[in-house]
Amino acid sequence: MHYSFEIEGQALLATLEGELDLHTSPEFKEEIITIFETHPQIKYLIINVQGMSFIDSSGLGVILGRYRELQTRGGKLFFVQANPQIKRILQLSGFQKISEFANSANEVLERI
Repeated sequence: MHYSFEIEGQALLATLEGELDLHTSPEFKEEIITIFETHPQIKYLIINVQGMSFIDSSGLGVILGRYRELQTRGGKLFFVQANPQIKRILQLSGFQKISEFANSANEVLERI
């Protein structure tokens, strides 16, 4: 798993590549929690999942936890460039009810 973060105003852009699973989720969770703690202005999480090949329940749990944090801040969760496999997993997990899917981070940044 490789990931990177970029802060743009009130948005945190996260780019994920590879597998977000039981082995990689704890490190990702620690990093993103630290960013949320040190940047209280963040209200939006934009996750680019184009390079993801797999996500399991532990990865979904990490993202769900950040969604809950966003809710307390009055924010929103977005997924961008989801390949069909990852999009299907996210939809089956109910994320289409609590987040939005978009074609690009720029598209989301223009809307928020």
